[in-house]
Amino acid sequence: MYRYGDGTPFPFEENFIDIVGAAVEACAAMFGAAAQLEALRTRARDAKRDVDQEGAKLTALERSIEGAVALSQPSVAKDASLVQQTALRALEGARHAISLSRAALEKRAAAAAAEPRVDRAMQAAFAAAAAFFDHHQLPRTAWRWSWKAERGAEAQAFAARFTVAFDLTDPPWSGPARLAALVPGLVVRLPHKRLLGKPAPTRIQLDRGALLEAEREGDELVLTVREHAQRASTGWRLSFDRPAATTVTCVLLDERGQTTGVETEIAGEDAAQLSRLALAVIEAMEPALARRRTREVVIGKTQLRALPDPAEPGRALLDLLAPTIRTMVQKSRVPGEISLKRDIADGKREELFVSRSLLASRYASLPPAYRTLFDAAGLGRDAASVAESAGDDDETQTDRRPEQRAERPPMPPPPPPRAAPGARTLLAS
Repeated sequence: MYRYGDGTPFPFEENFIDIVGAAVEACAAMFGAAAQLEALRTRARDAKRDVDQEGAKLTALERSIEGAVALSQPSVAKDASLVQQTALRALEGARHAISLSRAALEKRAAAAAAEPRVDRAMQAAFAAAAAFFDHHQLPRTAWRWSWKAERGAEAQAFAARFTVAFDLTDPPWSGPARLAALVPGLVVRLPHKRLLGKPAPTRIQLDRGALLEAEREGDELVLTVREHAQRASTGWRLSFDRPAATTVTCVLLDERGQTTGVETEIAGEDAAQLSRLALAVIEAMEPALARRRTREVVIGKTQLRALPDPAEPGRALLDLLAPTIRTMVQKSRVPGEISLKRDIADGKREELFVSRSLLASRYASLPPAYRTLFDAAGLGRDAASVAESAGDDDETQTDRRPEQRAERPPMPPPPPPRAAPGARTLLAS
């Protein structure tokens, strides 16, 4: 069980200290991609402005040259004077040079007008989000995973506005999984077809059977098994409302895997045996879930890589974590730290903490607009956050003194040394 720094119960079972550290790194990378995109856009606007100014200067230069040469009356006539002929050559040469400069400016203008590629920034934001979700989960995350012998395994996580799809590239089975390897000696009474009459409960030795599909959503689990691993045979779809269920819903399947319409409730010792199988499947899938790889992140109804702003997923992630971070700051006993306590045994408790200055160093290079988002989430070391986290301790009093002096009339001269306790009382009031 986790607790706040002051010992009161923490609402989540996750190690939130690790989550905060990873989230700060992910958000800093997303905001960094956004800042780089903004810098490229600013550079493009500046380049466009410079090109426009150069074009205006070329036009003015052309007019000035034409005006200066016009005094010499440039001409190609047979009786034109040497000055007139020279003026004409000078004018044509200037116009040619200006034409070449305009062509170069047009290329620069086309390059300046090109919008920086948002897809590259969004790919960087996705990579940062994937690095977070590959190894961490948000509070109150709901999970769903599935495995099928023919198609492999995948998983999804749902938390607030986030929906994350994962590839499970290393599932425990690459084909039908032998039940004997999962739960040796499994014998269960299951509905089975007969040559004549309706299907009836029959004791089935499942060591030769195979697991074909498994799907879990929350606590609910559905397994599809068949009697023989190597050939088409009778099968069953087993539904558990929780892994250690006392009753199991069973649907009989034919050799093609189609439902026969026969559904029964299995209870007692048979349900307990099937629950052993359910727990074994869940345990076997846990390493694959730990090695998950993020395939897609959706925020609301939009895929992350389709968003127009790489900072948006970072804002959404901070907004989700900020209330808990601020509460942790308020309840941490040591100023400048975020801490949790964890009960590890009767009479034993360990403390986990991280320095806010260390977290702040991970986003210190970002522009102020993005650093403010972290500070507002409770990670900053401004006077307001110190007051929230430290209460009336000496550090908080030190931070408050300038404000108090601004509101109160000038302080009287310092009292003699014996009056020092009175001075401290006045400062704390």
